[in-house]
Formats: sequence, structure tokens, C-alpha cells
Amino acid sequence: LGITYRAVQLDAPARGRVVAVKEFFPRALAVRAADGSVQPMPKGAADFALYCARFVRGYRFLHAKANCPPLVPLLDLFEQNGTAYVVMAYIEGETLAHRVREQGAIPPEELMRMMKPFIENLRMLHEKTIIHRDINPANIILKGGDTPILLDFGSARPNDPDLRKTILISKGYAPPEQYEENSLQGNWTDVYGLCATMYFALTAQEPADALERKYDINVKGSDPLVPIQKLCPRLKSQWADALMAGLAMNFGERPSSFMALETALFSESKPDAP
Repeated sequence: LGITYRAVQLDAPARGRVVAVKEFFPRALAVRAADGSVQPMPKGAADFALYCARFVRGYRFLHAKANCPPLVPLLDLFEQNGTAYVVMAYIEGETLAHRVREQGAIPPEELMRMMKPFIENLRMLHEKTIIHRDINPANIILKGGDTPILLDFGSARPNDPDLRKTILISKGYAPPEQYEENSLQGNWTDVYGLCATMYFALTAQEPADALERKYDINVKGSDPLVPIQKLCPRLKSQWADALMAGLAMNFGERPSSFMALETALFSESKPDAP
């Protein structure tokens, strides 16, 4: 839904600070004019206005929930050039997607060391009644030995069951309820996205898309999602069971929150048989 720029702040009191600026610019609905402004296409004007308003409303909501550890810090929000912009802290690092594609699957112990504090931070996100709705490898920044940071909150919404949810999809990482406009979405929706992300990190393979899974289960009687231990035999059974539970098609069968997922992954259990 946009373009992200690396920029330098020119005004006081943070003159010279490097920031990231995200511009609302859905290419399917708008074009760039000669003066640099963003112009809705005639047939897409109504949708452009609708989605731009949601972009602004979503980031205003997040800005009010500042100082949440997994969030990239949001610094400003403004409307100009026929569109809207959000200013964020610039985070040095590489995405989880880039890391896996360049170096291959991450060893289980290394990934779990990385993810444990990240999941603890994600719990705070839900405690502030935010659901991200787009957790995937491209939206997680790795910062060396530091706890990862979650990016791109264009899909984030208050965790309110009465609030209408739009369809915004990252194939392979979105659970089935996100394919339905007025479906019940909540903490369990983000649990699916994180478990799908960890599946990719451990196997270097994209998880089967939820719509494909739904079709095959209903028509063929089989789930095309390959059990994670078949692709990552070194993975402890406790970890595998927790991640596969998080990828359940029925949200009632998933860990209901990041706290429940953390318990399933990291509570003490008997070691695997040799």
C-alpha cells in the first residue's frame, strides 16, 4: 500500500536524524503526477479515499499506543501531496526474509533464542489491544544480537470484535479468517502469522496458503501443509507441536494468545527420545 523512503530530518530539535517515511501510494489505485503529488485514478478514487483514511486512522491509533517494545517507534503523521505519510525511526538491520533467503534455514536453537524475547514483547502489543494482522518474514527486522523489531502496521487494528475488519493478505502467513471481510479476528490471528513466519525461518519454505489448505482439506481430505518436523528433523517435538497448533485452520484450536504460545513453546517438558 505504499513506498518507504530513507530520509533525514531537517528541523529542530532532531535535525540530522535519519528516519523512515512511509507514503500511502497504492499503485493499483493511484499514479504519480508531474508535480510529485499522488493522484487517484478516476475509477479508484472512492477506494483510494477509503483506504487512505484507514491508513491515517490506523497509524493515529498506533501513535497513541507509543513505547511498545516490538513496535518501530512512530514519530509523526501528516497529510500532504494528496496522500498521507507516517514518519518512523530508521532501524538498521536485515529482514528475517532476507536472512533466510541469503543464508538458508535458521537452526532451531538459534531461532528460539531470537524469538523468545520477541514473543514476550509481542505480548505487550496485545495487552495494548493491538492486533498487527500482517506478521511475516518481510516485516521483522533482525538487529544482530538484539530483540527483533516488527514493521509495517498498515494492517493493524484495535482488537475489537465489533470493529469491521478489511481483507489484507500476505499469502502463506494470513490465517483463513483474514480472507473474510467481517470474520472474527483477534490475538489468535497474529499467533498464526508468527507461527507461519517461524515455519519459514526453520525450513526456508513458504507455508501453504490458508485458502489452498481450506480447499484441499474440504475437497481432497488432506492438508497440503507439510508437518514441520519432516522439513526440520532437528526441531524438538515440543516446538514442532506448538508451531503446528498455531497453524491450525480453526482458530479455536490455536494458542489463543502470545502468552499461550510462549507457554507451549518454552514451558519445561520431557526431552525428546534420543
